[in-house]
Amino acid sequence: MNLLIRTLVSRQSSLFICRRHLTTEKSRRAFRLPLLTDKFRSSQPSSPRNNNNNKNPFRFINEKNIVTGIIIVNGIVFIIWQFSYANLRSNRDQRLLWFMTKNFMVSWDGVVRENRVWTLLTSAFSHFDLTHFLINSFVLYSFGPPVLSHIGLSAFIQLFLVSAIGCSLSHIFYQRFYDRRPSLPAVGASGVTMGMTVLYSFLRPFDTVLLFFIIPMPVIVGVGAFITYDLYRAITHRQKNIGSAGHIGGAIAGALYYFLKIRGRL
Repeated sequence: MNLLIRTLVSRQSSLFICRRHLTTEKSRRAFRLPLLTDKFRSSQPSSPRNNNNNKNPFRFINEKNIVTGIIIVNGIVFIIWQFSYANLRSNRDQRLLWFMTKNFMVSWDGVVRENRVWTLLTSAFSHFDLTHFLINSFVLYSFGPPVLSHIGLSAFIQLFLVSAIGCSLSHIFYQRFYDRRPSLPAVGASGVTMGMTVLYSFLRPFDTVLLFFIIPMPVIVGVGAFITYDLYRAITHRQKNIGSAGHIGGAIAGALYYFLKIRGRL
């Protein structure tokens, strides 16, 4: 166990597939909404929201704060990761780091062999790199409110869960059957952000986003370019520490949720 923890600390950049660099590129290539929600929210009467609050299983959650709440939870988990590493270095206490590794990272071995099924979801709240956390937070803050405004709170939470779990399943199956490294874990909310951006691209395909914060293009073109890039990286085994297979899983989950749950209500 001691050797494993020392390996985790000293080689985290190469050992873990963190859904990281693609989301870093998201900040540079920018899924940035020019007029984030004003015009979009003005069309709420035609959106497929469920206005019957009695049928909303998540009515105890404040709709106005749900996106901020998700980012705060991600931030808390990020801080715990940092504290666990600092605690190991200063006090040689590995218990917290071991707990985080077991409960906030997802891998085939962890889910299938050790039955830690909950990591399919908890890994989506987990970031131990500041850039990774900030970029995912930026995308969530940009796309979360307009998606929530259109589909409603219950559907938004369902989309979050479906995208997170879809991302994790895609990652572990890819690592087990294609990359042949079933013990390689992953963390991050990038699958969730992919699910949201894909669904948004179906709802508002011709909204303009800025590639590299400079080049304007329809959002559906930008999202399609990212998915194509991820497919190339996954098929050619060029993921490195980028969880491209997980991104694809999140994107597929978002697309399926749109066609199976949202489109029929439009």
